[in-house]
Amino acid sequence: MKILLRKIFRLLFRIIVRNRWHSKLAFVYSLIIKEWSSDGATIRPSKHAKNNKYTILILSSKAFRKDIECIVATNEFRVLRLPDHWQSRLIFQFYPEVFQKYWVDVNPDYPDFKYKKERKELREFLQIFLNKLYKRIRINCVISPHPRYVADMDWGAVSTKLGVPHILITRDSQFASSPYLLNQMKQQFRNGFPRFEGEYIIVQSELDKPVYIDSGYVKPEKISSLGRPRMDDFLRKAKENGSVTEKRRKKIVFLPVRSKEKGIFEESKLLPYMNELHLFFVQFAIRHPEIDIVMKPKPKGLHRWEEEDLNEAIKGSNIDIKRIPNLIIRGDIDIHSLFLKSDIVCGLNTSALLEAAVIGLPVIIPYFKDFQNTKHDERVYYSDYYDLFDIAKDVNELESIVTYRLHNPAIDEEIMERRIALFEKFVSNLKGDATEKYVALIKSVVDEESKREC
Repeated sequence: MKILLRKIFRLLFRIIVRNRWHSKLAFVYSLIIKEWSSDGATIRPSKHAKNNKYTILILSSKAFRKDIECIVATNEFRVLRLPDHWQSRLIFQFYPEVFQKYWVDVNPDYPDFKYKKERKELREFLQIFLNKLYKRIRINCVISPHPRYVADMDWGAVSTKLGVPHILITRDSQFASSPYLLNQMKQQFRNGFPRFEGEYIIVQSELDKPVYIDSGYVKPEKISSLGRPRMDDFLRKAKENGSVTEKRRKKIVFLPVRSKEKGIFEESKLLPYMNELHLFFVQFAIRHPEIDIVMKPKPKGLHRWEEEDLNEAIKGSNIDIKRIPNLIIRGDIDIHSLFLKSDIVCGLNTSALLEAAVIGLPVIIPYFKDFQNTKHDERVYYSDYYDLFDIAKDVNELESIVTYRLHNPAIDEEIMERRIALFEKFVSNLKGDATEKYVALIKSVVDEESKREC
């Protein structure tokens, strides 16, 4: 019955779009859009915001990494969000569903773009539909998280033309963390993405801006680097945590190298390295039941990582990881909360290492000799700053460093000063004022648009 109802709904939705019943669809979407309150709850929005607050509509809200939640918590805006599937459901009445992300062979700026007709029809539809929707619910700006998302960019471009500025608050950063990644991202922005048609872009680090500007993706006056709002709360809690004396079990956090890194590193070297590293932490947990080992892969890649990487590492060892009570494998745990209750962090090629380092945790980078080569050297993150961390060249050295740091966790003051400088360079200001800057800039962009309308 559910399958039949779903088919009937999809048919009705298709009929509404094909017949260009913009008003009916705008009414439906005005009911679907929800207001995100400062306490995290969702409610039905009114037509206008109270207290003359500006209203933000969030696109692809699930893709943000808590930064939007920090902005919502300020209570400076009325924040609305459209469920992702309702946004994509509309867009893919025009585009084929395989066209979800821009890439070199599907860049609308290229003369041979194969979805020219579909794009023209979609934007003509959005022009009327969004105009009617924004009359039903007053929207002052739209915000999205990634330049690759097709649905966001078309919605944002049309909104901007209607006087509702699109602000891209990028979730991805660290472009300058390695020479290889920097070059790769410059190529992607130069060839893989159509030029930005929104109003403004906010990035994390000043080091990221050249990727956007030099590629011609955006004009220099339309982009700012403001750090990360989610770091404000983390830094505040870290200071509070430092004054609390708490007896707890020792905890080591391992951030596994992701399967997607196979596209960055030489696979013949990566797989043995990954197996050796994963097996080490499983065996360490068995040998030390008094210490918790937390393996935290990326949430979206958890099952694949378990199936392909972790199982491969323990294959033939007669180890049942479900019978190791102090081995915790979770992708959904909040990484900042985890760091605040941990003793050591170990990982490679993730900005989370800088976050652990700035609060004074021992950070171990397992850059094993057998894995090292000239090709990999330019692909590992922050290699110019390896002297700020403990570097393990093999599993024996890794165990020695872990054992030492469990008893000697203090980081030298000079090293900590340089760690702080590194964090501020790549991530966010230690003052914890990124959220405040984001709020001010969003208001400024909306104010400028209001002046143009007048």
